[in-house]
Amino acid sequence: MSNKYLIVGLGNPGRQYQNTRHNVGFWVVAELARRHNLSSPKSERKSYVLDGTIAGKRVIAAMPQTYMNLSGEAVRALVDFYKIPLENIIVVHDDLDTPLGTLRLRQTGGHGGQNGVRNIILHLGTQEFARVRFGIGRPNGKMTARDYVLQPFYDDDAILAEQVTSKAADAVEAWLTHGLDKAMSMFNGDINDTQTKPKTTPEDELKLARRAHELAPNDPKPLEKMAQVYRRLRQLDEAANAYLMMADVHARAARPKQQVAAWEQAVAIRPSLVDIQADIARAYEAEDNSKRATQRWLKLAAYYQDSGALEKAQQAVDEALRLNPQHPKALDMQAHLEQVLKPD
Repeated sequence: MSNKYLIVGLGNPGRQYQNTRHNVGFWVVAELARRHNLSSPKSERKSYVLDGTIAGKRVIAAMPQTYMNLSGEAVRALVDFYKIPLENIIVVHDDLDTPLGTLRLRQTGGHGGQNGVRNIILHLGTQEFARVRFGIGRPNGKMTARDYVLQPFYDDDAILAEQVTSKAADAVEAWLTHGLDKAMSMFNGDINDTQTKPKTTPEDELKLARRAHELAPNDPKPLEKMAQVYRRLRQLDEAANAYLMMADVHARAARPKQQVAAWEQAVAIRPSLVDIQADIARAYEAEDNSKRATQRWLKLAAYYQDSGALEKAQQAVDEALRLNPQHPKALDMQAHLEQVLKPD
């Protein structure tokens, strides 16, 4: 028998599936490959296969390319080719009956309705292999389980799923280092209650938020989280860019008020976004909110004035007075600018 270990992450091949709930097994393999610099994937035995060393153990990490329901064909082929004993196999898969944010490590058991695991049991002829159940929970309402597993994670769930991915990779490492019993005692349960919960750094938060944005690019919440962390780190240009990306997300979803709110956050950080400031004023005017439109034109005028762009400042003041000809501050600024710009 070989002394190699086989780590199988279940999922479906193809870009259209890569961010879905059904593909969390692939995510965990990718995280392990990143951490341990495993080899580039190669097509072998109906899988993408990576190899290397984790915790001093020679590992084969596999992502079956058979589609989920035929995963057993790939696993059987790998087991036979590499002569891997059952006790050296672990399978990572999504689990509907385990809540999102929870891991369950098991030495044996049924398939629980997971068709990939069902097919592996069929082809191996046994249930005696370790598995990491990555909780995804069940759908609310009338959505079928089939449709649910082929959807991406949304909102806070996307961030939580990325955290569980990291924790599942930790669990596989613990299995290799300490054995399954110890790994079960360390990781079974809510990931926030496990013994190995690390202190989260801002850099960790950024990584999770970026990954959540990749998984759900039309969800503004990961971008908002990124902006908040960047502000804490005093990386203000990056924070402003994150708010601008949020505004684009809201624009695509036809949410004009939220778009303007994100723009407001961006220009509060970076007033030099003069075109955005003007867009904000026009957006308020389109809503018949002349008060806010006037205020924004005057803020833009003040920025131009402080920057020495006096003619542009005057143009912004003119826009404010067009909306409110008797606005005291606008009249004062107009008088001051006319005095400064008056030819000698």
